[in-house]
Amino acid sequence: MKQFKYGFLPFLLLVLTMSSCKKWLDVQPKTEMKQEELFASQQGFNEAMVGAYVTMTKDAVYGRELTYGMLSVMASDYSVNSSSDLAIRYLKPVENFNYEVSQFRGMIDKAWLQQYNTIAQVNAILEHIDAKKSIFSGHNYELIKGEALALRAYIHFDLLRMFGPSYPHAGDTKYMPYVKTYGKESTPFSSVAEVINLALADLDQAEELMRMDDLGPTGGPDRQIRMNIYAVKGLKARIYLYMGDHIRAFQKAKEVIDAKKIRLRLAGAEVNTDRSFHAEHLFALFSDKFEKTAESNFLPGTGLTTTTPYYFTQESKITTNIFRNQPTDIRFKAPMMLGVKGYLVPHKYLYEDLAGASTPLVLKRNYIPLLRISELFYIAAEAAADQQTGLEYLNQVLASRGLSPIVSTEDLQAEIAKEYRKEFFTEGQTFFYYKRLNAGRIEDSPVLEMQAKTYVFPLPEDEKIYGGK
Repeated sequence: MKQFKYGFLPFLLLVLTMSSCKKWLDVQPKTEMKQEELFASQQGFNEAMVGAYVTMTKDAVYGRELTYGMLSVMASDYSVNSSSDLAIRYLKPVENFNYEVSQFRGMIDKAWLQQYNTIAQVNAILEHIDAKKSIFSGHNYELIKGEALALRAYIHFDLLRMFGPSYPHAGDTKYMPYVKTYGKESTPFSSVAEVINLALADLDQAEELMRMDDLGPTGGPDRQIRMNIYAVKGLKARIYLYMGDHIRAFQKAKEVIDAKKIRLRLAGAEVNTDRSFHAEHLFALFSDKFEKTAESNFLPGTGLTTTTPYYFTQESKITTNIFRNQPTDIRFKAPMMLGVKGYLVPHKYLYEDLAGASTPLVLKRNYIPLLRISELFYIAAEAAADQQTGLEYLNQVLASRGLSPIVSTEDLQAEIAKEYRKEFFTEGQTFFYYKRLNAGRIEDSPVLEMQAKTYVFPLPEDEKIYGGK
């Protein structure tokens, strides 16, 4: 296994497999270090935690489909009709929300399975850690347990945003299980409100445990690629906004913003070596394979001037529809967008143009952003008690991106919507924005009228048979 930048030796706790004829929770370890050996030391718990982060970087989840892949296609970030023949075959059903097509269902099923496999790894940590509290030094017990609880909440909430309806349309229907135990026992399905309450309970406990987490040297190298105290608070703000609880959403967003541990970039700051704005990440993943995979999907074929990239957006759509012809926006200028063989290529994950640079550069490459400080400003803008306060938070993001401030509060929500599309272009979060508001239309989508049920992913077939039993 290649190196991953989590500050500890990479170690995959469990490689989990699943038989198609068994309940999804009946996961069996394909390879396994005996748990009494793994959880005999502080280092073992660290390695187990890293294993959970590593599994999140797989292509089926945040390494592609839940970032620049499936979710971004559903948010209409791409021009699928103009893509390669292979892309059209696989991505057209996704763009059209045609859940009955087998390729699309396969993406969804793999995401469900992988997410619950990661949850199983986290639950194994949580089932052992309290009994081994005495082996930890400093605040490492609190950090590891807090991370595990927060990661469990993070993944369950993303599953809910995929497989459950938006909060106002939820009702009492049971959509998915919130799994808190490690083993073969089946977990009953929960309603949207129940999943959210369980996630918030995990986050409350994590926040209490991680009070001493300051993203400083005592937290180990680069706490931004592990669940940390500010990611916990930021995730709470995201969940509260999803619920429509503007008071608590604003409160939590303001806590993170006012702490000033993670700040917006200064206006005019160089982006050449930090194209995903890692300095602004509240929580990200790292995989040394991420850029190579993204490069193979976004760049035209080697040596061919006519080969269309797999994920392709027509220049007119990027320029006019998404970035609104705003040439000063740093998210739109080179090197964030770069002309390659006649194509305007989204470049936030790519650094291949710097490969031959004569001066050594420290590149912030291979980061997968999952939660940004900018989102907390958008949450504060939307959830503020008055429009003027909301506008002030939105304008801080606009200034950092090289844009002029907005003066009128007449249509603040429309301006926030534009920002989500620009800020989270090819990151997947834009889809969740549309879903939270149950938007009747996704801009540029071939689906002319979205309904609440259209936003809800179908369960894997085995779940319809075995779920909740």
